[in-house]
Amino acid sequence: MVPSSEGHPSTPISTCGIQEETPGSGLEFLFHPRSIAIVGTPSDPAMNQGAGVFLDSLIAFGYQGDIYPVNPKLSEIRGLKSYPSLISLPRDPDYVVCCIPAALTPQLVKDCASRGVRAISIYTAGFSEAGDQGAELEKHIAGLARQAGIRLIGPNCMGLYCPKTRLSYSSLLSREAGGVGLLCQSGGISLALTIMGNFMGIRFSKVVSYGNAADLNEADFLEYLSQDNDTRVMGAYIEGVRDGHRFLGTLTRLTRLKPVAVLKGGRTAAGSKATASHTGSFAGDERIWRGLCRQTGAVEVHSSEEMIDFFEAWSRLKPPKGRRVGIIAWGGGPSVVTTDDCESAGLIVPTLSIKTRTDLKAFVPEPGSSINNPIDSPVLANPALLSKVIETMALCREVDLLIIRLPFAVARPPFDLEVTDTILEAVIQMSKAVDIPMTVVQPHGETPESSGQFFVVHRRCLEAGLPVFSTTRRAADAISRLIQAAYRLDRPWMADEETEACSSRRPGEAQ
Repeated sequence: MVPSSEGHPSTPISTCGIQEETPGSGLEFLFHPRSIAIVGTPSDPAMNQGAGVFLDSLIAFGYQGDIYPVNPKLSEIRGLKSYPSLISLPRDPDYVVCCIPAALTPQLVKDCASRGVRAISIYTAGFSEAGDQGAELEKHIAGLARQAGIRLIGPNCMGLYCPKTRLSYSSLLSREAGGVGLLCQSGGISLALTIMGNFMGIRFSKVVSYGNAADLNEADFLEYLSQDNDTRVMGAYIEGVRDGHRFLGTLTRLTRLKPVAVLKGGRTAAGSKATASHTGSFAGDERIWRGLCRQTGAVEVHSSEEMIDFFEAWSRLKPPKGRRVGIIAWGGGPSVVTTDDCESAGLIVPTLSIKTRTDLKAFVPEPGSSINNPIDSPVLANPALLSKVIETMALCREVDLLIIRLPFAVARPPFDLEVTDTILEAVIQMSKAVDIPMTVVQPHGETPESSGQFFVVHRRCLEAGLPVFSTTRRAADAISRLIQAAYRLDRPWMADEETEACSSRRPGEAQ
């Protein structure tokens, strides 16, 4: 059963009899406000928190609509005219960001109703996550908004990030739009995932931090993003759901259209208690959520890093035709670990045919080398020979994708930055020359030298559109989840019995 935020189990997991919900396209107006009022803007520029952050972000992003700071004590804030109240604004704002104390929000909602406001994002906390009194206040403002036809985001949330329309809740985020949609119950997680993704070169279409979901909830936004043409892949961080039956049906339909990764907050008993005090949600048993992901076709991830890895694989990896992996690595131990990581993730590391091994022996000397898959040889430090190995593996048609595990970063030859750069350049050029999907793994440790090498490799791979990971386990898990999500789509890249078996198993689960 799917746990609900009311603390009671909802409808058992079954898609039978689920009715189509109202299309989410009705929420498009949220991301195109012509004017925004920020209520509770601090008077001191040094108070760079709450409303000050929202105001600074809109200014930094170059938001083209009207911005109305509201503070009864000031006439000007950040170079903009400030107004004493919402009622005093020269025009009716489309969208209001609420940063005032919780006790004052009922009057704000009433003022918004009188000014024809269409949506309110409530950053303010102190509602259902704070106890019974806060829960009653939350129901009260939700009722007021419903009567006035106003949609609420939150409370206790960051709101919306949409670089295409210059909406943002942080000036740290990229102004460049992309194809990744993100839905987060937690404002902190939404900010962390977006910053992490931006660092990895991932760009977002729309990000929604929806908090306690007093009005608009996870199903509303999932429905909307499923129809959003700018969104091609999605992620969701969820602590609890308002309507388990509707959520199940929405997610089931969505995964047929777009890949969706779900990170569940509150999987453990302690984590479940934490979610109750965070967003007022009741999380539920981890096994229930795992079953939900399997039934709906959503990809289950277990950390922010795994979510970003999934986006990385989907955004940059060429579609693999199967899950047979060819491995090129340096060193016997790393080759073994890479093989284990791939097999543990549900991928296959096949032994190469006699013909392919014979072709490789023609230019890879046997002493100190292994050409059974993984391919491990000292001569791989030679870019020309490495290119021939990649070409041979690509042409043999015995593997569906290649993982290139670069040498561990050290500060001395033979694997210094210059050598790594020449090796990487050969990999990048071959990735463009062959049609087999390829990904790079660049391990690094805690030293400045090793971290520096990873960032050099990351930058080059980003420029070349080649996926890169810091460990083979992260790469293997991301690829496995990618195949799982692709199989679920109405128009999958691949459809074979092995892939179907892989789709029913999460990375790291025994075959």
